[in-house]
Amino acid sequence: MTTTASAATALEQEIERYTAANPNSAAMHERAKESMPGGDSRNSIWWKPFPVYVARGDGSSMTDLDGNERVDFISNMTTLILGHRHPEVIKAVEAQLDRGLSYPAPAQLVVEWAELICDRVPSVEKVRFANSGTEATLNAIRAARAFTGRQKIVKCEGGYHGAHDDVAVSVNPSFDEAGDELAPESVRDYEGVPDKSLEHTIVIPFNNAAAAEAIIRENGSEVAAVIVEPVIGRLGMLPAQPEFLQALRDVTRELGIVLIFDEVISLRVSRGGSQEYFGIMPDMTAMGKIVGGGLPVGAFGGKSEIMALFDPESESGPRVKHAGTFNGNPMTAAAGIATLRSMTPELYDQIAELGEALRSKLLNLIAEREAPMGVTGIASLFSLQFTADQIVDYRSLESADKTLEAHMFIGMLNEGFALSTQCAGNISTVITPEQVDEFVAAVGRVLERAGYG
Repeated sequence: MTTTASAATALEQEIERYTAANPNSAAMHERAKESMPGGDSRNSIWWKPFPVYVARGDGSSMTDLDGNERVDFISNMTTLILGHRHPEVIKAVEAQLDRGLSYPAPAQLVVEWAELICDRVPSVEKVRFANSGTEATLNAIRAARAFTGRQKIVKCEGGYHGAHDDVAVSVNPSFDEAGDELAPESVRDYEGVPDKSLEHTIVIPFNNAAAAEAIIRENGSEVAAVIVEPVIGRLGMLPAQPEFLQALRDVTRELGIVLIFDEVISLRVSRGGSQEYFGIMPDMTAMGKIVGGGLPVGAFGGKSEIMALFDPESESGPRVKHAGTFNGNPMTAAAGIATLRSMTPELYDQIAELGEALRSKLLNLIAEREAPMGVTGIASLFSLQFTADQIVDYRSLESADKTLEAHMFIGMLNEGFALSTQCAGNISTVITPEQVDEFVAAVGRVLERAGYG
């Protein structure tokens, strides 16, 4: 058992070790602050005292400006399912590079890319491409509003669906402001989110089917869409309970509400995503990350009658417009096709089995050290949790030890392993069983330095 004072001291020592090992990254961060606010242009890869600056990625590892090599267990926030610089992806991108970076007209590769996604993802009859997961969820929600003629949406407390206004609600609300756990308040995530977003966005508890259904029924005639991550990334790659997803499917179908699965992260759970894994089909699916093979991407698709809203060949033109200079960029299409074709069902099984082994070994280690922690995840996704309480929803995280979380994150960087700042990660196809064992051993060493020897 560690005290608050000793935990803070241990974290300071870990940070001192980190700072000493990364002087070139520290200097680059000071330079970055001259041209970017806080030296940052992407909040999810900023951390105190400064982030490491990557010079190169190869296979399962990254090397920073100081020459420190780390095994990459986050894969650009789950994107690089084949690891860094996979030969097939590089070959495809180089081939397209010879033909041009982008065009003011469609390319054949984009048609092949769309065919692959429609073939793989059960709910997707038609698909459109964008440049980020944020754009994917934004357009899926816009389509739902146009299709239903309604304005409000429903999302889960703790769910992250990108950076547009109506979903920047109750992603990480203060527990003091969050209200009743069975009927959460809509709380803006940061300044600049308009009041209308709080009026238009209704919040439900994750994994509580009865409470969620009651809220949806109460507002049903005004609700255009329910959007949910089948595996919530921000809560620690936390999978939904199947009965929760089924309850959402049943009530939305009954009330004429569009059900949107945000599979930007969870598409990697199986060849057809989490919807294939759970056997529950949404009306629309938002995608990103792995479908672009490492290049900027977003995609959204679903039932033909909803996607027809975007059809430029309809009699009066598209009812919902969707333009973008880099939508369906052939470079991204090349990387995405190479990645999707490389990811066979056997490879999905391989990384899922390794993910299960990792979670099991981490749980054994935590029990052995009597650390107040847990592990969540599914298939190739995992996360360390910093509370002994069972994690089922956002409120479960109230007892999390943020000092221990920060210590683990910096400590694992010091040990040569990269995770998200919340200590979530994933298995790519280039991660080996030996690296999994090394990762678990490194967690043990960080726990020892944190007072759980």
